[in-house]
Amino acid sequence: MGYQMTKIRSLFAVLFVAVSSLSFAEYNRMGVPDSAEIRRKIAQEWFYPSLKNLKGRAGEVHANSIGQKFQVRLEEAADTFSVVIAPEVTLSYSVVTDGGNSRTSVSEFSADSPGSWILTRDSRTGKPLRLRLYFVQDGDVYIQFSTDAYGGKKTLADYVIGGCYAARNVPVGISFDSLYTASFNKILTVTEKSLPWHYADIHSAQYENKLLMMRRIRRVLPNVVYAQDSAYDEEANPVSISDGKERKVDGYEKVEVDSNGFTKWIVDGLVYPISGSGTLIQPLLRSTVSLSPLSAAGVRSTGEYLNFSLDWTRNLAAARLSTQTRKKYLYEESGVDVKVEPFSAEITAGGISKVSGYLSNTGYNAKYLSQILYVLAVTEPSYFYLAAIRTSTPAANPRQTEIHKFDDSAVIFPYFDKDGRFACSVFEEGKELSLGAFLAKHGECYIHLSRVLSSDRFVLRPYYREKVEQ
Repeated sequence: MGYQMTKIRSLFAVLFVAVSSLSFAEYNRMGVPDSAEIRRKIAQEWFYPSLKNLKGRAGEVHANSIGQKFQVRLEEAADTFSVVIAPEVTLSYSVVTDGGNSRTSVSEFSADSPGSWILTRDSRTGKPLRLRLYFVQDGDVYIQFSTDAYGGKKTLADYVIGGCYAARNVPVGISFDSLYTASFNKILTVTEKSLPWHYADIHSAQYENKLLMMRRIRRVLPNVVYAQDSAYDEEANPVSISDGKERKVDGYEKVEVDSNGFTKWIVDGLVYPISGSGTLIQPLLRSTVSLSPLSAAGVRSTGEYLNFSLDWTRNLAAARLSTQTRKKYLYEESGVDVKVEPFSAEITAGGISKVSGYLSNTGYNAKYLSQILYVLAVTEPSYFYLAAIRTSTPAANPRQTEIHKFDDSAVIFPYFDKDGRFACSVFEEGKELSLGAFLAKHGECYIHLSRVLSSDRFVLRPYYREKVEQ
């Protein structure tokens, strides 16, 4: 009996060590590869010596207790040097030959992949400057630690998304050098309440309705052609937006719309399956902005529609909400405006500068749109966005003011793919654009966003088929 108990205790001890080792190397709720046990082994050799003593040192590959490989290497910049600990990642790609296509893969140790750990120090003094950790599939998203400027006794943390600070200089109750050997789970624990980790809470299954809508839009894009001042009314009649009069179209072989008519067509794809008709045009023209009649914009608005696409997209989003809830909402009651301000500052070539957030009745500077959409994709996974695009025309002379106009609109679908990478498609004037192409086109503009709930009950009305069949 005693012998058996001894065997059981020994077996339990072995299992405990094995499970503890597995948990140590593998466990954190985000599934980020952990190099902590490797860092403990190499700390004295790599983290403290001067640049002179590290120069020429060959990179090393180490494995943690569950077999995940990490490369330790030195990287130099103009005034700094870094020790990089990067996990092994396998990239798969297609090879096209005369015999057909085949797939192959290659392993690399990327410095910005999830699990990468980078300590940067001053080349001259050896002083540690920052410690950066990557934890999602986008290399523009990371956390970093530094010490305060007054004695270096406090550890401060930043959470960065696309060069913008979602959190900056947040005090962390742990010494800087203890982070050298801390596990990712330990870092999560000590920063759980101080850093916005919810921005990394990504679940690809939440975007299915958006992906379905995008697929259905793509199928009909070849039938869409641009026609100025053009849309379809609630009964699928082609009309001019400006006066509501019916347009003559040649053969009903194409969907003829301008950018705003195209945006309405997509929203009607959500409204029609519920109501049996599209949205009325006249309510979409209802003003959502109060202008002082004495202001320059107020005076100009008497003869020119300055906020057309802003009113159009806001009222469209409110109409979709009304149909969805079966309760009539005016824009003012709908809450469709996106007003989030997740960033406090940005990293620029000239240093740290303040980020301009949401501006009432204006939206966001296009230079921050990518970062805003990243946050929205995480925090509002079921929504897509109607974008009203505000252009600016410089004043003709010093006595005049710059002219701002909302003329055009687009539909934006931010999401994360099955690998957890941020992606975004924009549909404008019957064409699909990447977010980069959209920003290249409208980079000097302001973009106002109105949120619309996605749905699998999405049917784009094929106007041209209906007319041909009649």
